[in-house]
Amino acid sequence: MRTESVLRCIWQGDVRAGDCTSARGFARAFQEIVQVRTLPLRLAGEGTPLVMAEDAELMPGLPLGDVLAEELGLDVPYGTLVVLLPEAGPCAAGRTGLSRALGMAVAEALLLAVMRSGLPVDRQTDALYLCAHAAARITATATLHRRGVDRPAFGLGLAAGLAAFWRGGPASPVDEARLFARPDFLWTAELTEHLSRLDPAFTAPDPARIPTGLLRVGDGPAGLPLWVNRVEMALRRELGATGDMTPSVPGLSSRFNLQ
Repeated sequence: MRTESVLRCIWQGDVRAGDCTSARGFARAFQEIVQVRTLPLRLAGEGTPLVMAEDAELMPGLPLGDVLAEELGLDVPYGTLVVLLPEAGPCAAGRTGLSRALGMAVAEALLLAVMRSGLPVDRQTDALYLCAHAAARITATATLHRRGVDRPAFGLGLAAGLAAFWRGGPASPVDEARLFARPDFLWTAELTEHLSRLDPAFTAPDPARIPTGLLRVGDGPAGLPLWVNRVEMALRRELGATGDMTPSVPGLSSRFNLQ
């Protein structure tokens, strides 16, 4: 969804506070994986979850947090991640729907972290791969189980959230089904082969050697800039021994490598 569409939805009254039990449960589960202050909001209609930083500009000089404060009377602290959850469709309320939405939202948050970090462009595929595995591991913990997270549904949501950036261009339905329509996509040889073709700098890290606590970078939810900084430091420690970690050239878009 384009930022102009988000602004229009807010002005039309299609965005409202996610103060229901399911929204609060979603936020707690999300923050177990992505340790950032989170504001869940409900979005009328069908669609996929959208994750945006509160400082994202919906129009020049008009950040999302200010619009939400003005139009909905919400308190949106600096560094908050805003998650818009559709009220209908495959990501609607219910254990399976919310778990799928959780996977898609986590994928967007991990992508945001990698893009906002100072990691070299040629290490970003590795970084996103590591983060995705670390996030998937957290869903196996007792805490996420108690919160009702359905792991297969989460895996499908995570795959859907990463597919647009890892597809590398138009894919045939057969290719998509093989790569991104299964909850265990991260562990398949097909994915590592695909990423190696997509990005020659991809080193295909061994999932068994990815630190369990890679994303556990704090004692609780923090602001987005601090969390991104901490995740970047953790990734640099993990990736530093396998290649040049010189910061990216200023002005070179990090989206180039991921798309």
